[in-house]
Order: sequence, then C-alpha cells, then structure tokens
Amino acid sequence: MNIANIEIIRVIAHEVVRASQITDRPPQLSDDLVVLDAKGKSLVSKRLIDTVASGSHCVDVTVEDSGIGSPFEKTSAMLDIDDAGFVDNSKHLANSLSSAQTAGPIKSGSAMFIQGTCAADGNTSRFIAVIKADSDQALYKRVKGESITLTYENDMLLGESQRLFKIAFFIEESSLDNATSTGRHPDDFQVKVFDHLMQTSGNGEAATYFYRTFLKCKLAHNAARQTKQFFDVAREFIGEMPVSQSDRVDYRGDLISYFRQNRATLEPRTFAQDVLPQSHQDAFVRKCREAGITQAISKELDLVKGKLRRQSLKFSSNVTLYAPSEVFRDAVKITGTSDDGWTEVKIRGTIETMP
Repeated sequence: MNIANIEIIRVIAHEVVRASQITDRPPQLSDDLVVLDAKGKSLVSKRLIDTVASGSHCVDVTVEDSGIGSPFEKTSAMLDIDDAGFVDNSKHLANSLSSAQTAGPIKSGSAMFIQGTCAADGNTSRFIAVIKADSDQALYKRVKGESITLTYENDMLLGESQRLFKIAFFIEESSLDNATSTGRHPDDFQVKVFDHLMQTSGNGEAATYFYRTFLKCKLAHNAARQTKQFFDVAREFIGEMPVSQSDRVDYRGDLISYFRQNRATLEPRTFAQDVLPQSHQDAFVRKCREAGITQAISKELDLVKGKLRRQSLKFSSNVTLYAPSEVFRDAVKITGTSDDGWTEVKIRGTIETMP
C-alpha cells in the first residue's frame, strides 16, 4: 500500500514497563495530549511513512479479538471519541502493552498513540497509529556564535538511526456507518505492523508479543500464498539471469538458504541485497513490483517446504541429480559444458553404495 501525505491530528504518550516491573514501578500515564510543533509532526510523519509505505518491512495482520474491551475496540474507537476518551483509551492500551511485555529482550520504553489522516493508495483515509519506542542516548548539539556545546540526553525517541521500535497502523477503509452495537468491525480497517525483531528473529516470543499478545492479531491469512509467490518470482528471476550455469546453481542454493533462515518477513530489496549481485538488484525489485509484491510479507513456508528440503539439477538427457539443499553448494560443482553436449559435474565424496 502506498502511504503519503500524513497529517497528525492528536498525539498522546505514556511510559510503559516490563510486566515484571508493574508492581514496583507501574507505567507512567499522562493525562494530557502532546503538543507537537511543525517539525515534530514532520518527524513523526516521516517515521510512519518510512515504516508503513510500499517497500517497507511492514506486514499485514488480521484482528482475532474485536470484542468489547479488546485492543481493537479501544483503538478503533479513538478515531471518533473526544479528547478525554482518547486519553482514557490510550491509558488502557498502555497498561495492556506493559502487561504483554514478558519476553527476555523486551525493554521499558514509550508508547505513542497518534490519530491522523493519510493518502492510502490515493484515497484520503483516517488512521490510528500505535508506536512502542525504546529510548536512545545521544548528545544534543547547541551552536551559539562560534561555540558549540554538547549536552547528554538519555531519552531521545524516533531518531534517524533508531530501529528499536514497533508500529501498528490501523487504516480506516470503511466509514463509521458500518459500526455495530459492539463497535467497529475489523473488516473496516487494514492493519499493518512493523517490528524490527520480525526481520531477524523469526516467530519467537520477542518478535510476536506486540502484534499477537498485545494487539490480539495474527499474520495475514494469505501469508503462505504470498511466500510461495515470492519464492517463484525469485526462482524465475534467477533462471533468467545472464550468468553461467554454475553461478545460477549457486544463486538457487542461496535462495533456498535465505528462505530457511530464521526470519519472519521477506522483502524484495533486502533479499536482492543479501543474495543477488548489485547489478541485478534493481531489476529484481522491479520484477517483484510487477508481480504485486511491493512491501514485506510474512514468511509462511507451508506451500514451499518441499522445495526447500533438497536441491536438484535436471539434465536434457533425463538425468536428475538430487542433494540436500544445505550441502548442495559445497558438494556439487559444475565445471562446464562442452560443445558436444556433455556437462562436467564434480561431486565431493566417494561412491558408497550402488543400489
């Protein structure tokens, strides 16, 4: 989804803590909306666009619990309630977030709740964003005349290089007219989540507590189909690359290894940078875009498991060579193909059996 032209309407922030700290040091909850100047609004808008728009590592999730008192009910209601209700709902959510923060690597931090409007695929839409950000340390620079002073700050948020944050972005797709006696319906919204841990930590507790434990959401139901599409697009692209057969075999092996890594998302630009030579990276991103893959997708391997277990080479003479994918690169080498149609293949090891 293409997100642009974000306008901030109201913001509130609270301090959240780990679940184990709640008794001794409960969350610090604010009663007042945050007043952001133009530069502050611009910074928040840029962070949201960078993490939610097309080409980002944001993934789609679906709401599992939309009942009264659920995170979805509290969040969706914030679009239309008054300031007092907005503050109260944000406090409830901040407490829920603190209770959900049980995994080892999770830290205390700040929870921001933002209401605004944006252009989503060209249409003006309302949104609620929830940001969990860890504080960062920095030196604040002041220039006065010819002197420069640096002041230590230990509570900086949303800095340019800061990656320790999570975002849930609730984009309204249907108007309030579809509300029922129990509140808004999940189908009225598209929900996107960014979590820096999802890029590298797989589906472990630390990578899923934000969208699963706190927000009561799950990865989009079409993740398996999207994963297979990504795999097929990448395999087709490698098959069309103007490289030697030996290199093509290596890239196919890299593709399988990439999918078997402990990561929760797949994103075209990241895959291209990690696997493909630089001269082919832009072309791969374009091919993905043409196939409709414009942002990160949740990795679900159900439809490609068989293709990841072993790697194969099929020759025109109806001979097929199979090997486990994890040993194919080191154990099989193609040295060349002669003019008379013979391909030389080197296999590490000696013949053990001839069944």
